[in-house]
Amino acid sequence: MWCRTCSKATDREQSLMILEKLLPQQYSHTVCSYGTLGDINFRASIKLKLSREEEAKRWFEDFQSSSGLTWSKSKTYPNVGRYNKYRVDYRCRTIRKNTSCPATLFLILKRKLELGERKSRSGDPHVKEGLYLHVNLRNEHNHRGSCAQAMKRKDVSGEAIEKLKKLFEGGHSPTTALDVLKYDLQEEEQDNYVYAAADRSVCPDLRFCYRLYYKLFKKVHGTAAGGEMFKDLEQKLDEYNKEQGDVCARMSQTSDNQLVIAMCTPMMRRVHARLRESGEMMFVDSSGNDRHNHHLFLLLTPSSAGSLPLGVFITTSKTQQTISAALELLQTVFPPDRFFGHPDGPLVVMTGDCSALRQALTGAFPKATLVHCVSTLFQAMWRWLWSSSNGVPKQHKPHLLKSFRDLVCASTPAALREVYTRLMVDDIALQHTKFVRHMQEVYKRRDEWAQLPTGGNHTNVYVESAIGVVKERLLHRLKAYSVTQLVDFVVTRLEAHYIHRLTDAPSNNLRKVMKTEDIWRDSVVQEDQDNYTVASSSIAEESYHVNTVIGCCTCPAGIHGGPCDHQSAVARMFGHSESFLHDSSPDTRKLYYQIATGKDIPDKCCQMLDKPSLPVRAAGVGNGDMCWHPATGQLFLKERLNSMFMDISKKLDNPDFTHSIASFVRTYESIKTDSAMVSALSSFGKNPQTEARGCKRPRDCL
Repeated sequence: MWCRTCSKATDREQSLMILEKLLPQQYSHTVCSYGTLGDINFRASIKLKLSREEEAKRWFEDFQSSSGLTWSKSKTYPNVGRYNKYRVDYRCRTIRKNTSCPATLFLILKRKLELGERKSRSGDPHVKEGLYLHVNLRNEHNHRGSCAQAMKRKDVSGEAIEKLKKLFEGGHSPTTALDVLKYDLQEEEQDNYVYAAADRSVCPDLRFCYRLYYKLFKKVHGTAAGGEMFKDLEQKLDEYNKEQGDVCARMSQTSDNQLVIAMCTPMMRRVHARLRESGEMMFVDSSGNDRHNHHLFLLLTPSSAGSLPLGVFITTSKTQQTISAALELLQTVFPPDRFFGHPDGPLVVMTGDCSALRQALTGAFPKATLVHCVSTLFQAMWRWLWSSSNGVPKQHKPHLLKSFRDLVCASTPAALREVYTRLMVDDIALQHTKFVRHMQEVYKRRDEWAQLPTGGNHTNVYVESAIGVVKERLLHRLKAYSVTQLVDFVVTRLEAHYIHRLTDAPSNNLRKVMKTEDIWRDSVVQEDQDNYTVASSSIAEESYHVNTVIGCCTCPAGIHGGPCDHQSAVARMFGHSESFLHDSSPDTRKLYYQIATGKDIPDKCCQMLDKPSLPVRAAGVGNGDMCWHPATGQLFLKERLNSMFMDISKKLDNPDFTHSIASFVRTYESIKTDSAMVSALSSFGKNPQTEARGCKRPRDCL
């Protein structure tokens, strides 16, 4: 509306139309003056019936949203004087900084007569009418107001910041939090998502997410370095020990002013006390995980559920003196029944090739046998033999692999020399000069792996997996803000991750076993004690080779030592241990639940999760006409196929399916060859890119 006292404008209707496009609609604006400058630009003086500073700031935020313009403060007035209560000057920064845009916006909030104050002597008639907020707008921009670049310069809204804070508190990284925010925005906006995603106020950029992330953790965890950081860290550890009712974490400084922190959480203490493997073998590895290059060391022990932690220590240096001090401090937080009742430490300690760490471990556990990892040797030889470039026939591969295993697992130096001499004159080995040269290179490095006791465990993939968990799932490939935040991650996220893994082990095992229902008993052929051939259930005339000793298969999933359906089928059919498949008996599952929670799980719950047996192929049924055993009462494959097409036909009654079914039929009719049909049927309903990355929707990555 126009001001009745001082309204000045040449074309009132045109002026109001321009202002209505810029000003927020939820307010009543009184226009005192309006002057046109060219086709689009103008100057205007506007008054509003707002009397509080909070209301003035809210109007300004709404004005930025309605106009699509972004403003920054150019001048503030801390002492606004006798007549003004609040004043601030803004300049336009819609496109980018330093564009010299002459557009300005002045906000002036006049004082209102409050209770107990003297009567205002102001002669301004607008104040008497209750128009306390005065807006002077100089709309003289040297750029376009509505464009994609202008939307990217907008300030992030408070609502978007609150959403990001909640996601950070839930364990998200800046990247995953932004993904979830975009996913939710896509569900809300639907077809308008492309425009909403360009608006920085509702969809901030990744740089802002990182700044907010570290700003929040700085507020929670204190300073990142210096004396205050030590006080914050000491307070954090004291609070954690009081919460647990025991000394589970300690910190100290070495003589050369290096910081060392040792932690053994309640779950780690239960691993010491209840898991027999903790007294037999321990893996040690490290990773740098914070902005100041603190080093996090994990002490792990193997189990059929994967690696389980025995302790954690953090250092500011990787020298032998610092690591020794950390191990000495860690001994003080270990439980009395450490290493399954072996106070001197485990029998075997396996590490990488780090001389400082190995020397420190030798001093901390003098009775332990310190060895290198040989899993890389096993898997490298496995891949070498099955590589077509080396030209080793299929019938020779099991023999050469067994010879290599006998060499690596020799119990004494004399036995090692004997096995090597026998291998160098072996008739099959001499047929392959590349293999002989490769074995000679491995034998030269025998001092690095020949001390390893067999013990049924020759793999260090536990360590690689555990370090991957720390980097990927706990820290999301981020550098922790400070060592205080790193400690917080260990006692919260790391502890919760392993508890979640152990409590979910029964259901996960069942899910993995059920996936082998397409592998039949007569598809598995035993070649010798350690080697088996498993026919492929999806590709005719193709089979995979399984070795139960090193836990590898020639399929894509098992070639690097990972669990696969073929290994599981062999283990359950021939009674081998499935420890390499992370499977376990009901008693072991009960033990894992006790370690995770400190409580007992009912026996009925463990018995319900027993593994099903492999299906048996019906007599007289070939590969092209697979069916279930008649005793099970289930449908034949052909009947299931007919049922599937009948169900699809019923979907035609729903208009939402018409276009998709028509596209499916056109694709089917366009396939001309059998090989193309086999490929299309095998990939139906699958997303190769998503499955290859192991991705889920951002909402599920919590």
